[in-house]
Amino acid sequence: MFAVESFKKFRWIDIFAILFLAGLWLLLSFLVDYFCDLQTEYIFSLLIISVLLAFTVQLVNKTGTAVIFFGAGSFFTSFLDNIGPVGSDKVLVFLIAAVVFELIFLVLKLEIRNLQFDIILGTALSAAVIPFASALIISTSVALTMLSSLINLVLLSFFIGLIGALIAAFIWYELRATRFFLRYFLR
Repeated sequence: MFAVESFKKFRWIDIFAILFLAGLWLLLSFLVDYFCDLQTEYIFSLLIISVLLAFTVQLVNKTGTAVIFFGAGSFFTSFLDNIGPVGSDKVLVFLIAAVVFELIFLVLKLEIRNLQFDIILGTALSAAVIPFASALIISTSVALTMLSSLINLVLLSFFIGLIGALIAAFIWYELRATRFFLRYFLR
């Protein structure tokens, strides 16, 4: 059963907010790329992406938000090698992750005490899909040969996505009643 109430028309301010947060992804990716080594860069980049994705979806709360956010963010950062492949392959990987998120967001509508489990689980699963899709796009034979390493990376990504979504939920819980966000919702 799909959540029909999630299908709403995007306003210009929604598109601006999504693109602004995708630009913030680019800025934070530059900082992480400059200050961290490769392994730490992957972990922090995925944590930043997870926090920004969950926050963006909670802010806009419409179906298609993750596709626009991942599409724009991966396009902006397509030249950075912090997560997965570069170029059009990176955009494809993130669009696959966005589709996984959107399916979870549509099918599972569960909120308990201001925690939206559809966003939390969708963020965690879409983060887990990123290394799997990257491995399949880069080389299927290498992905099958190094299956245990790939499974470890998928599990690491799942838990990073889960932590990022919980961080975003706590930030959203504190910010949603502020004057700035109330004005955003009333427009």
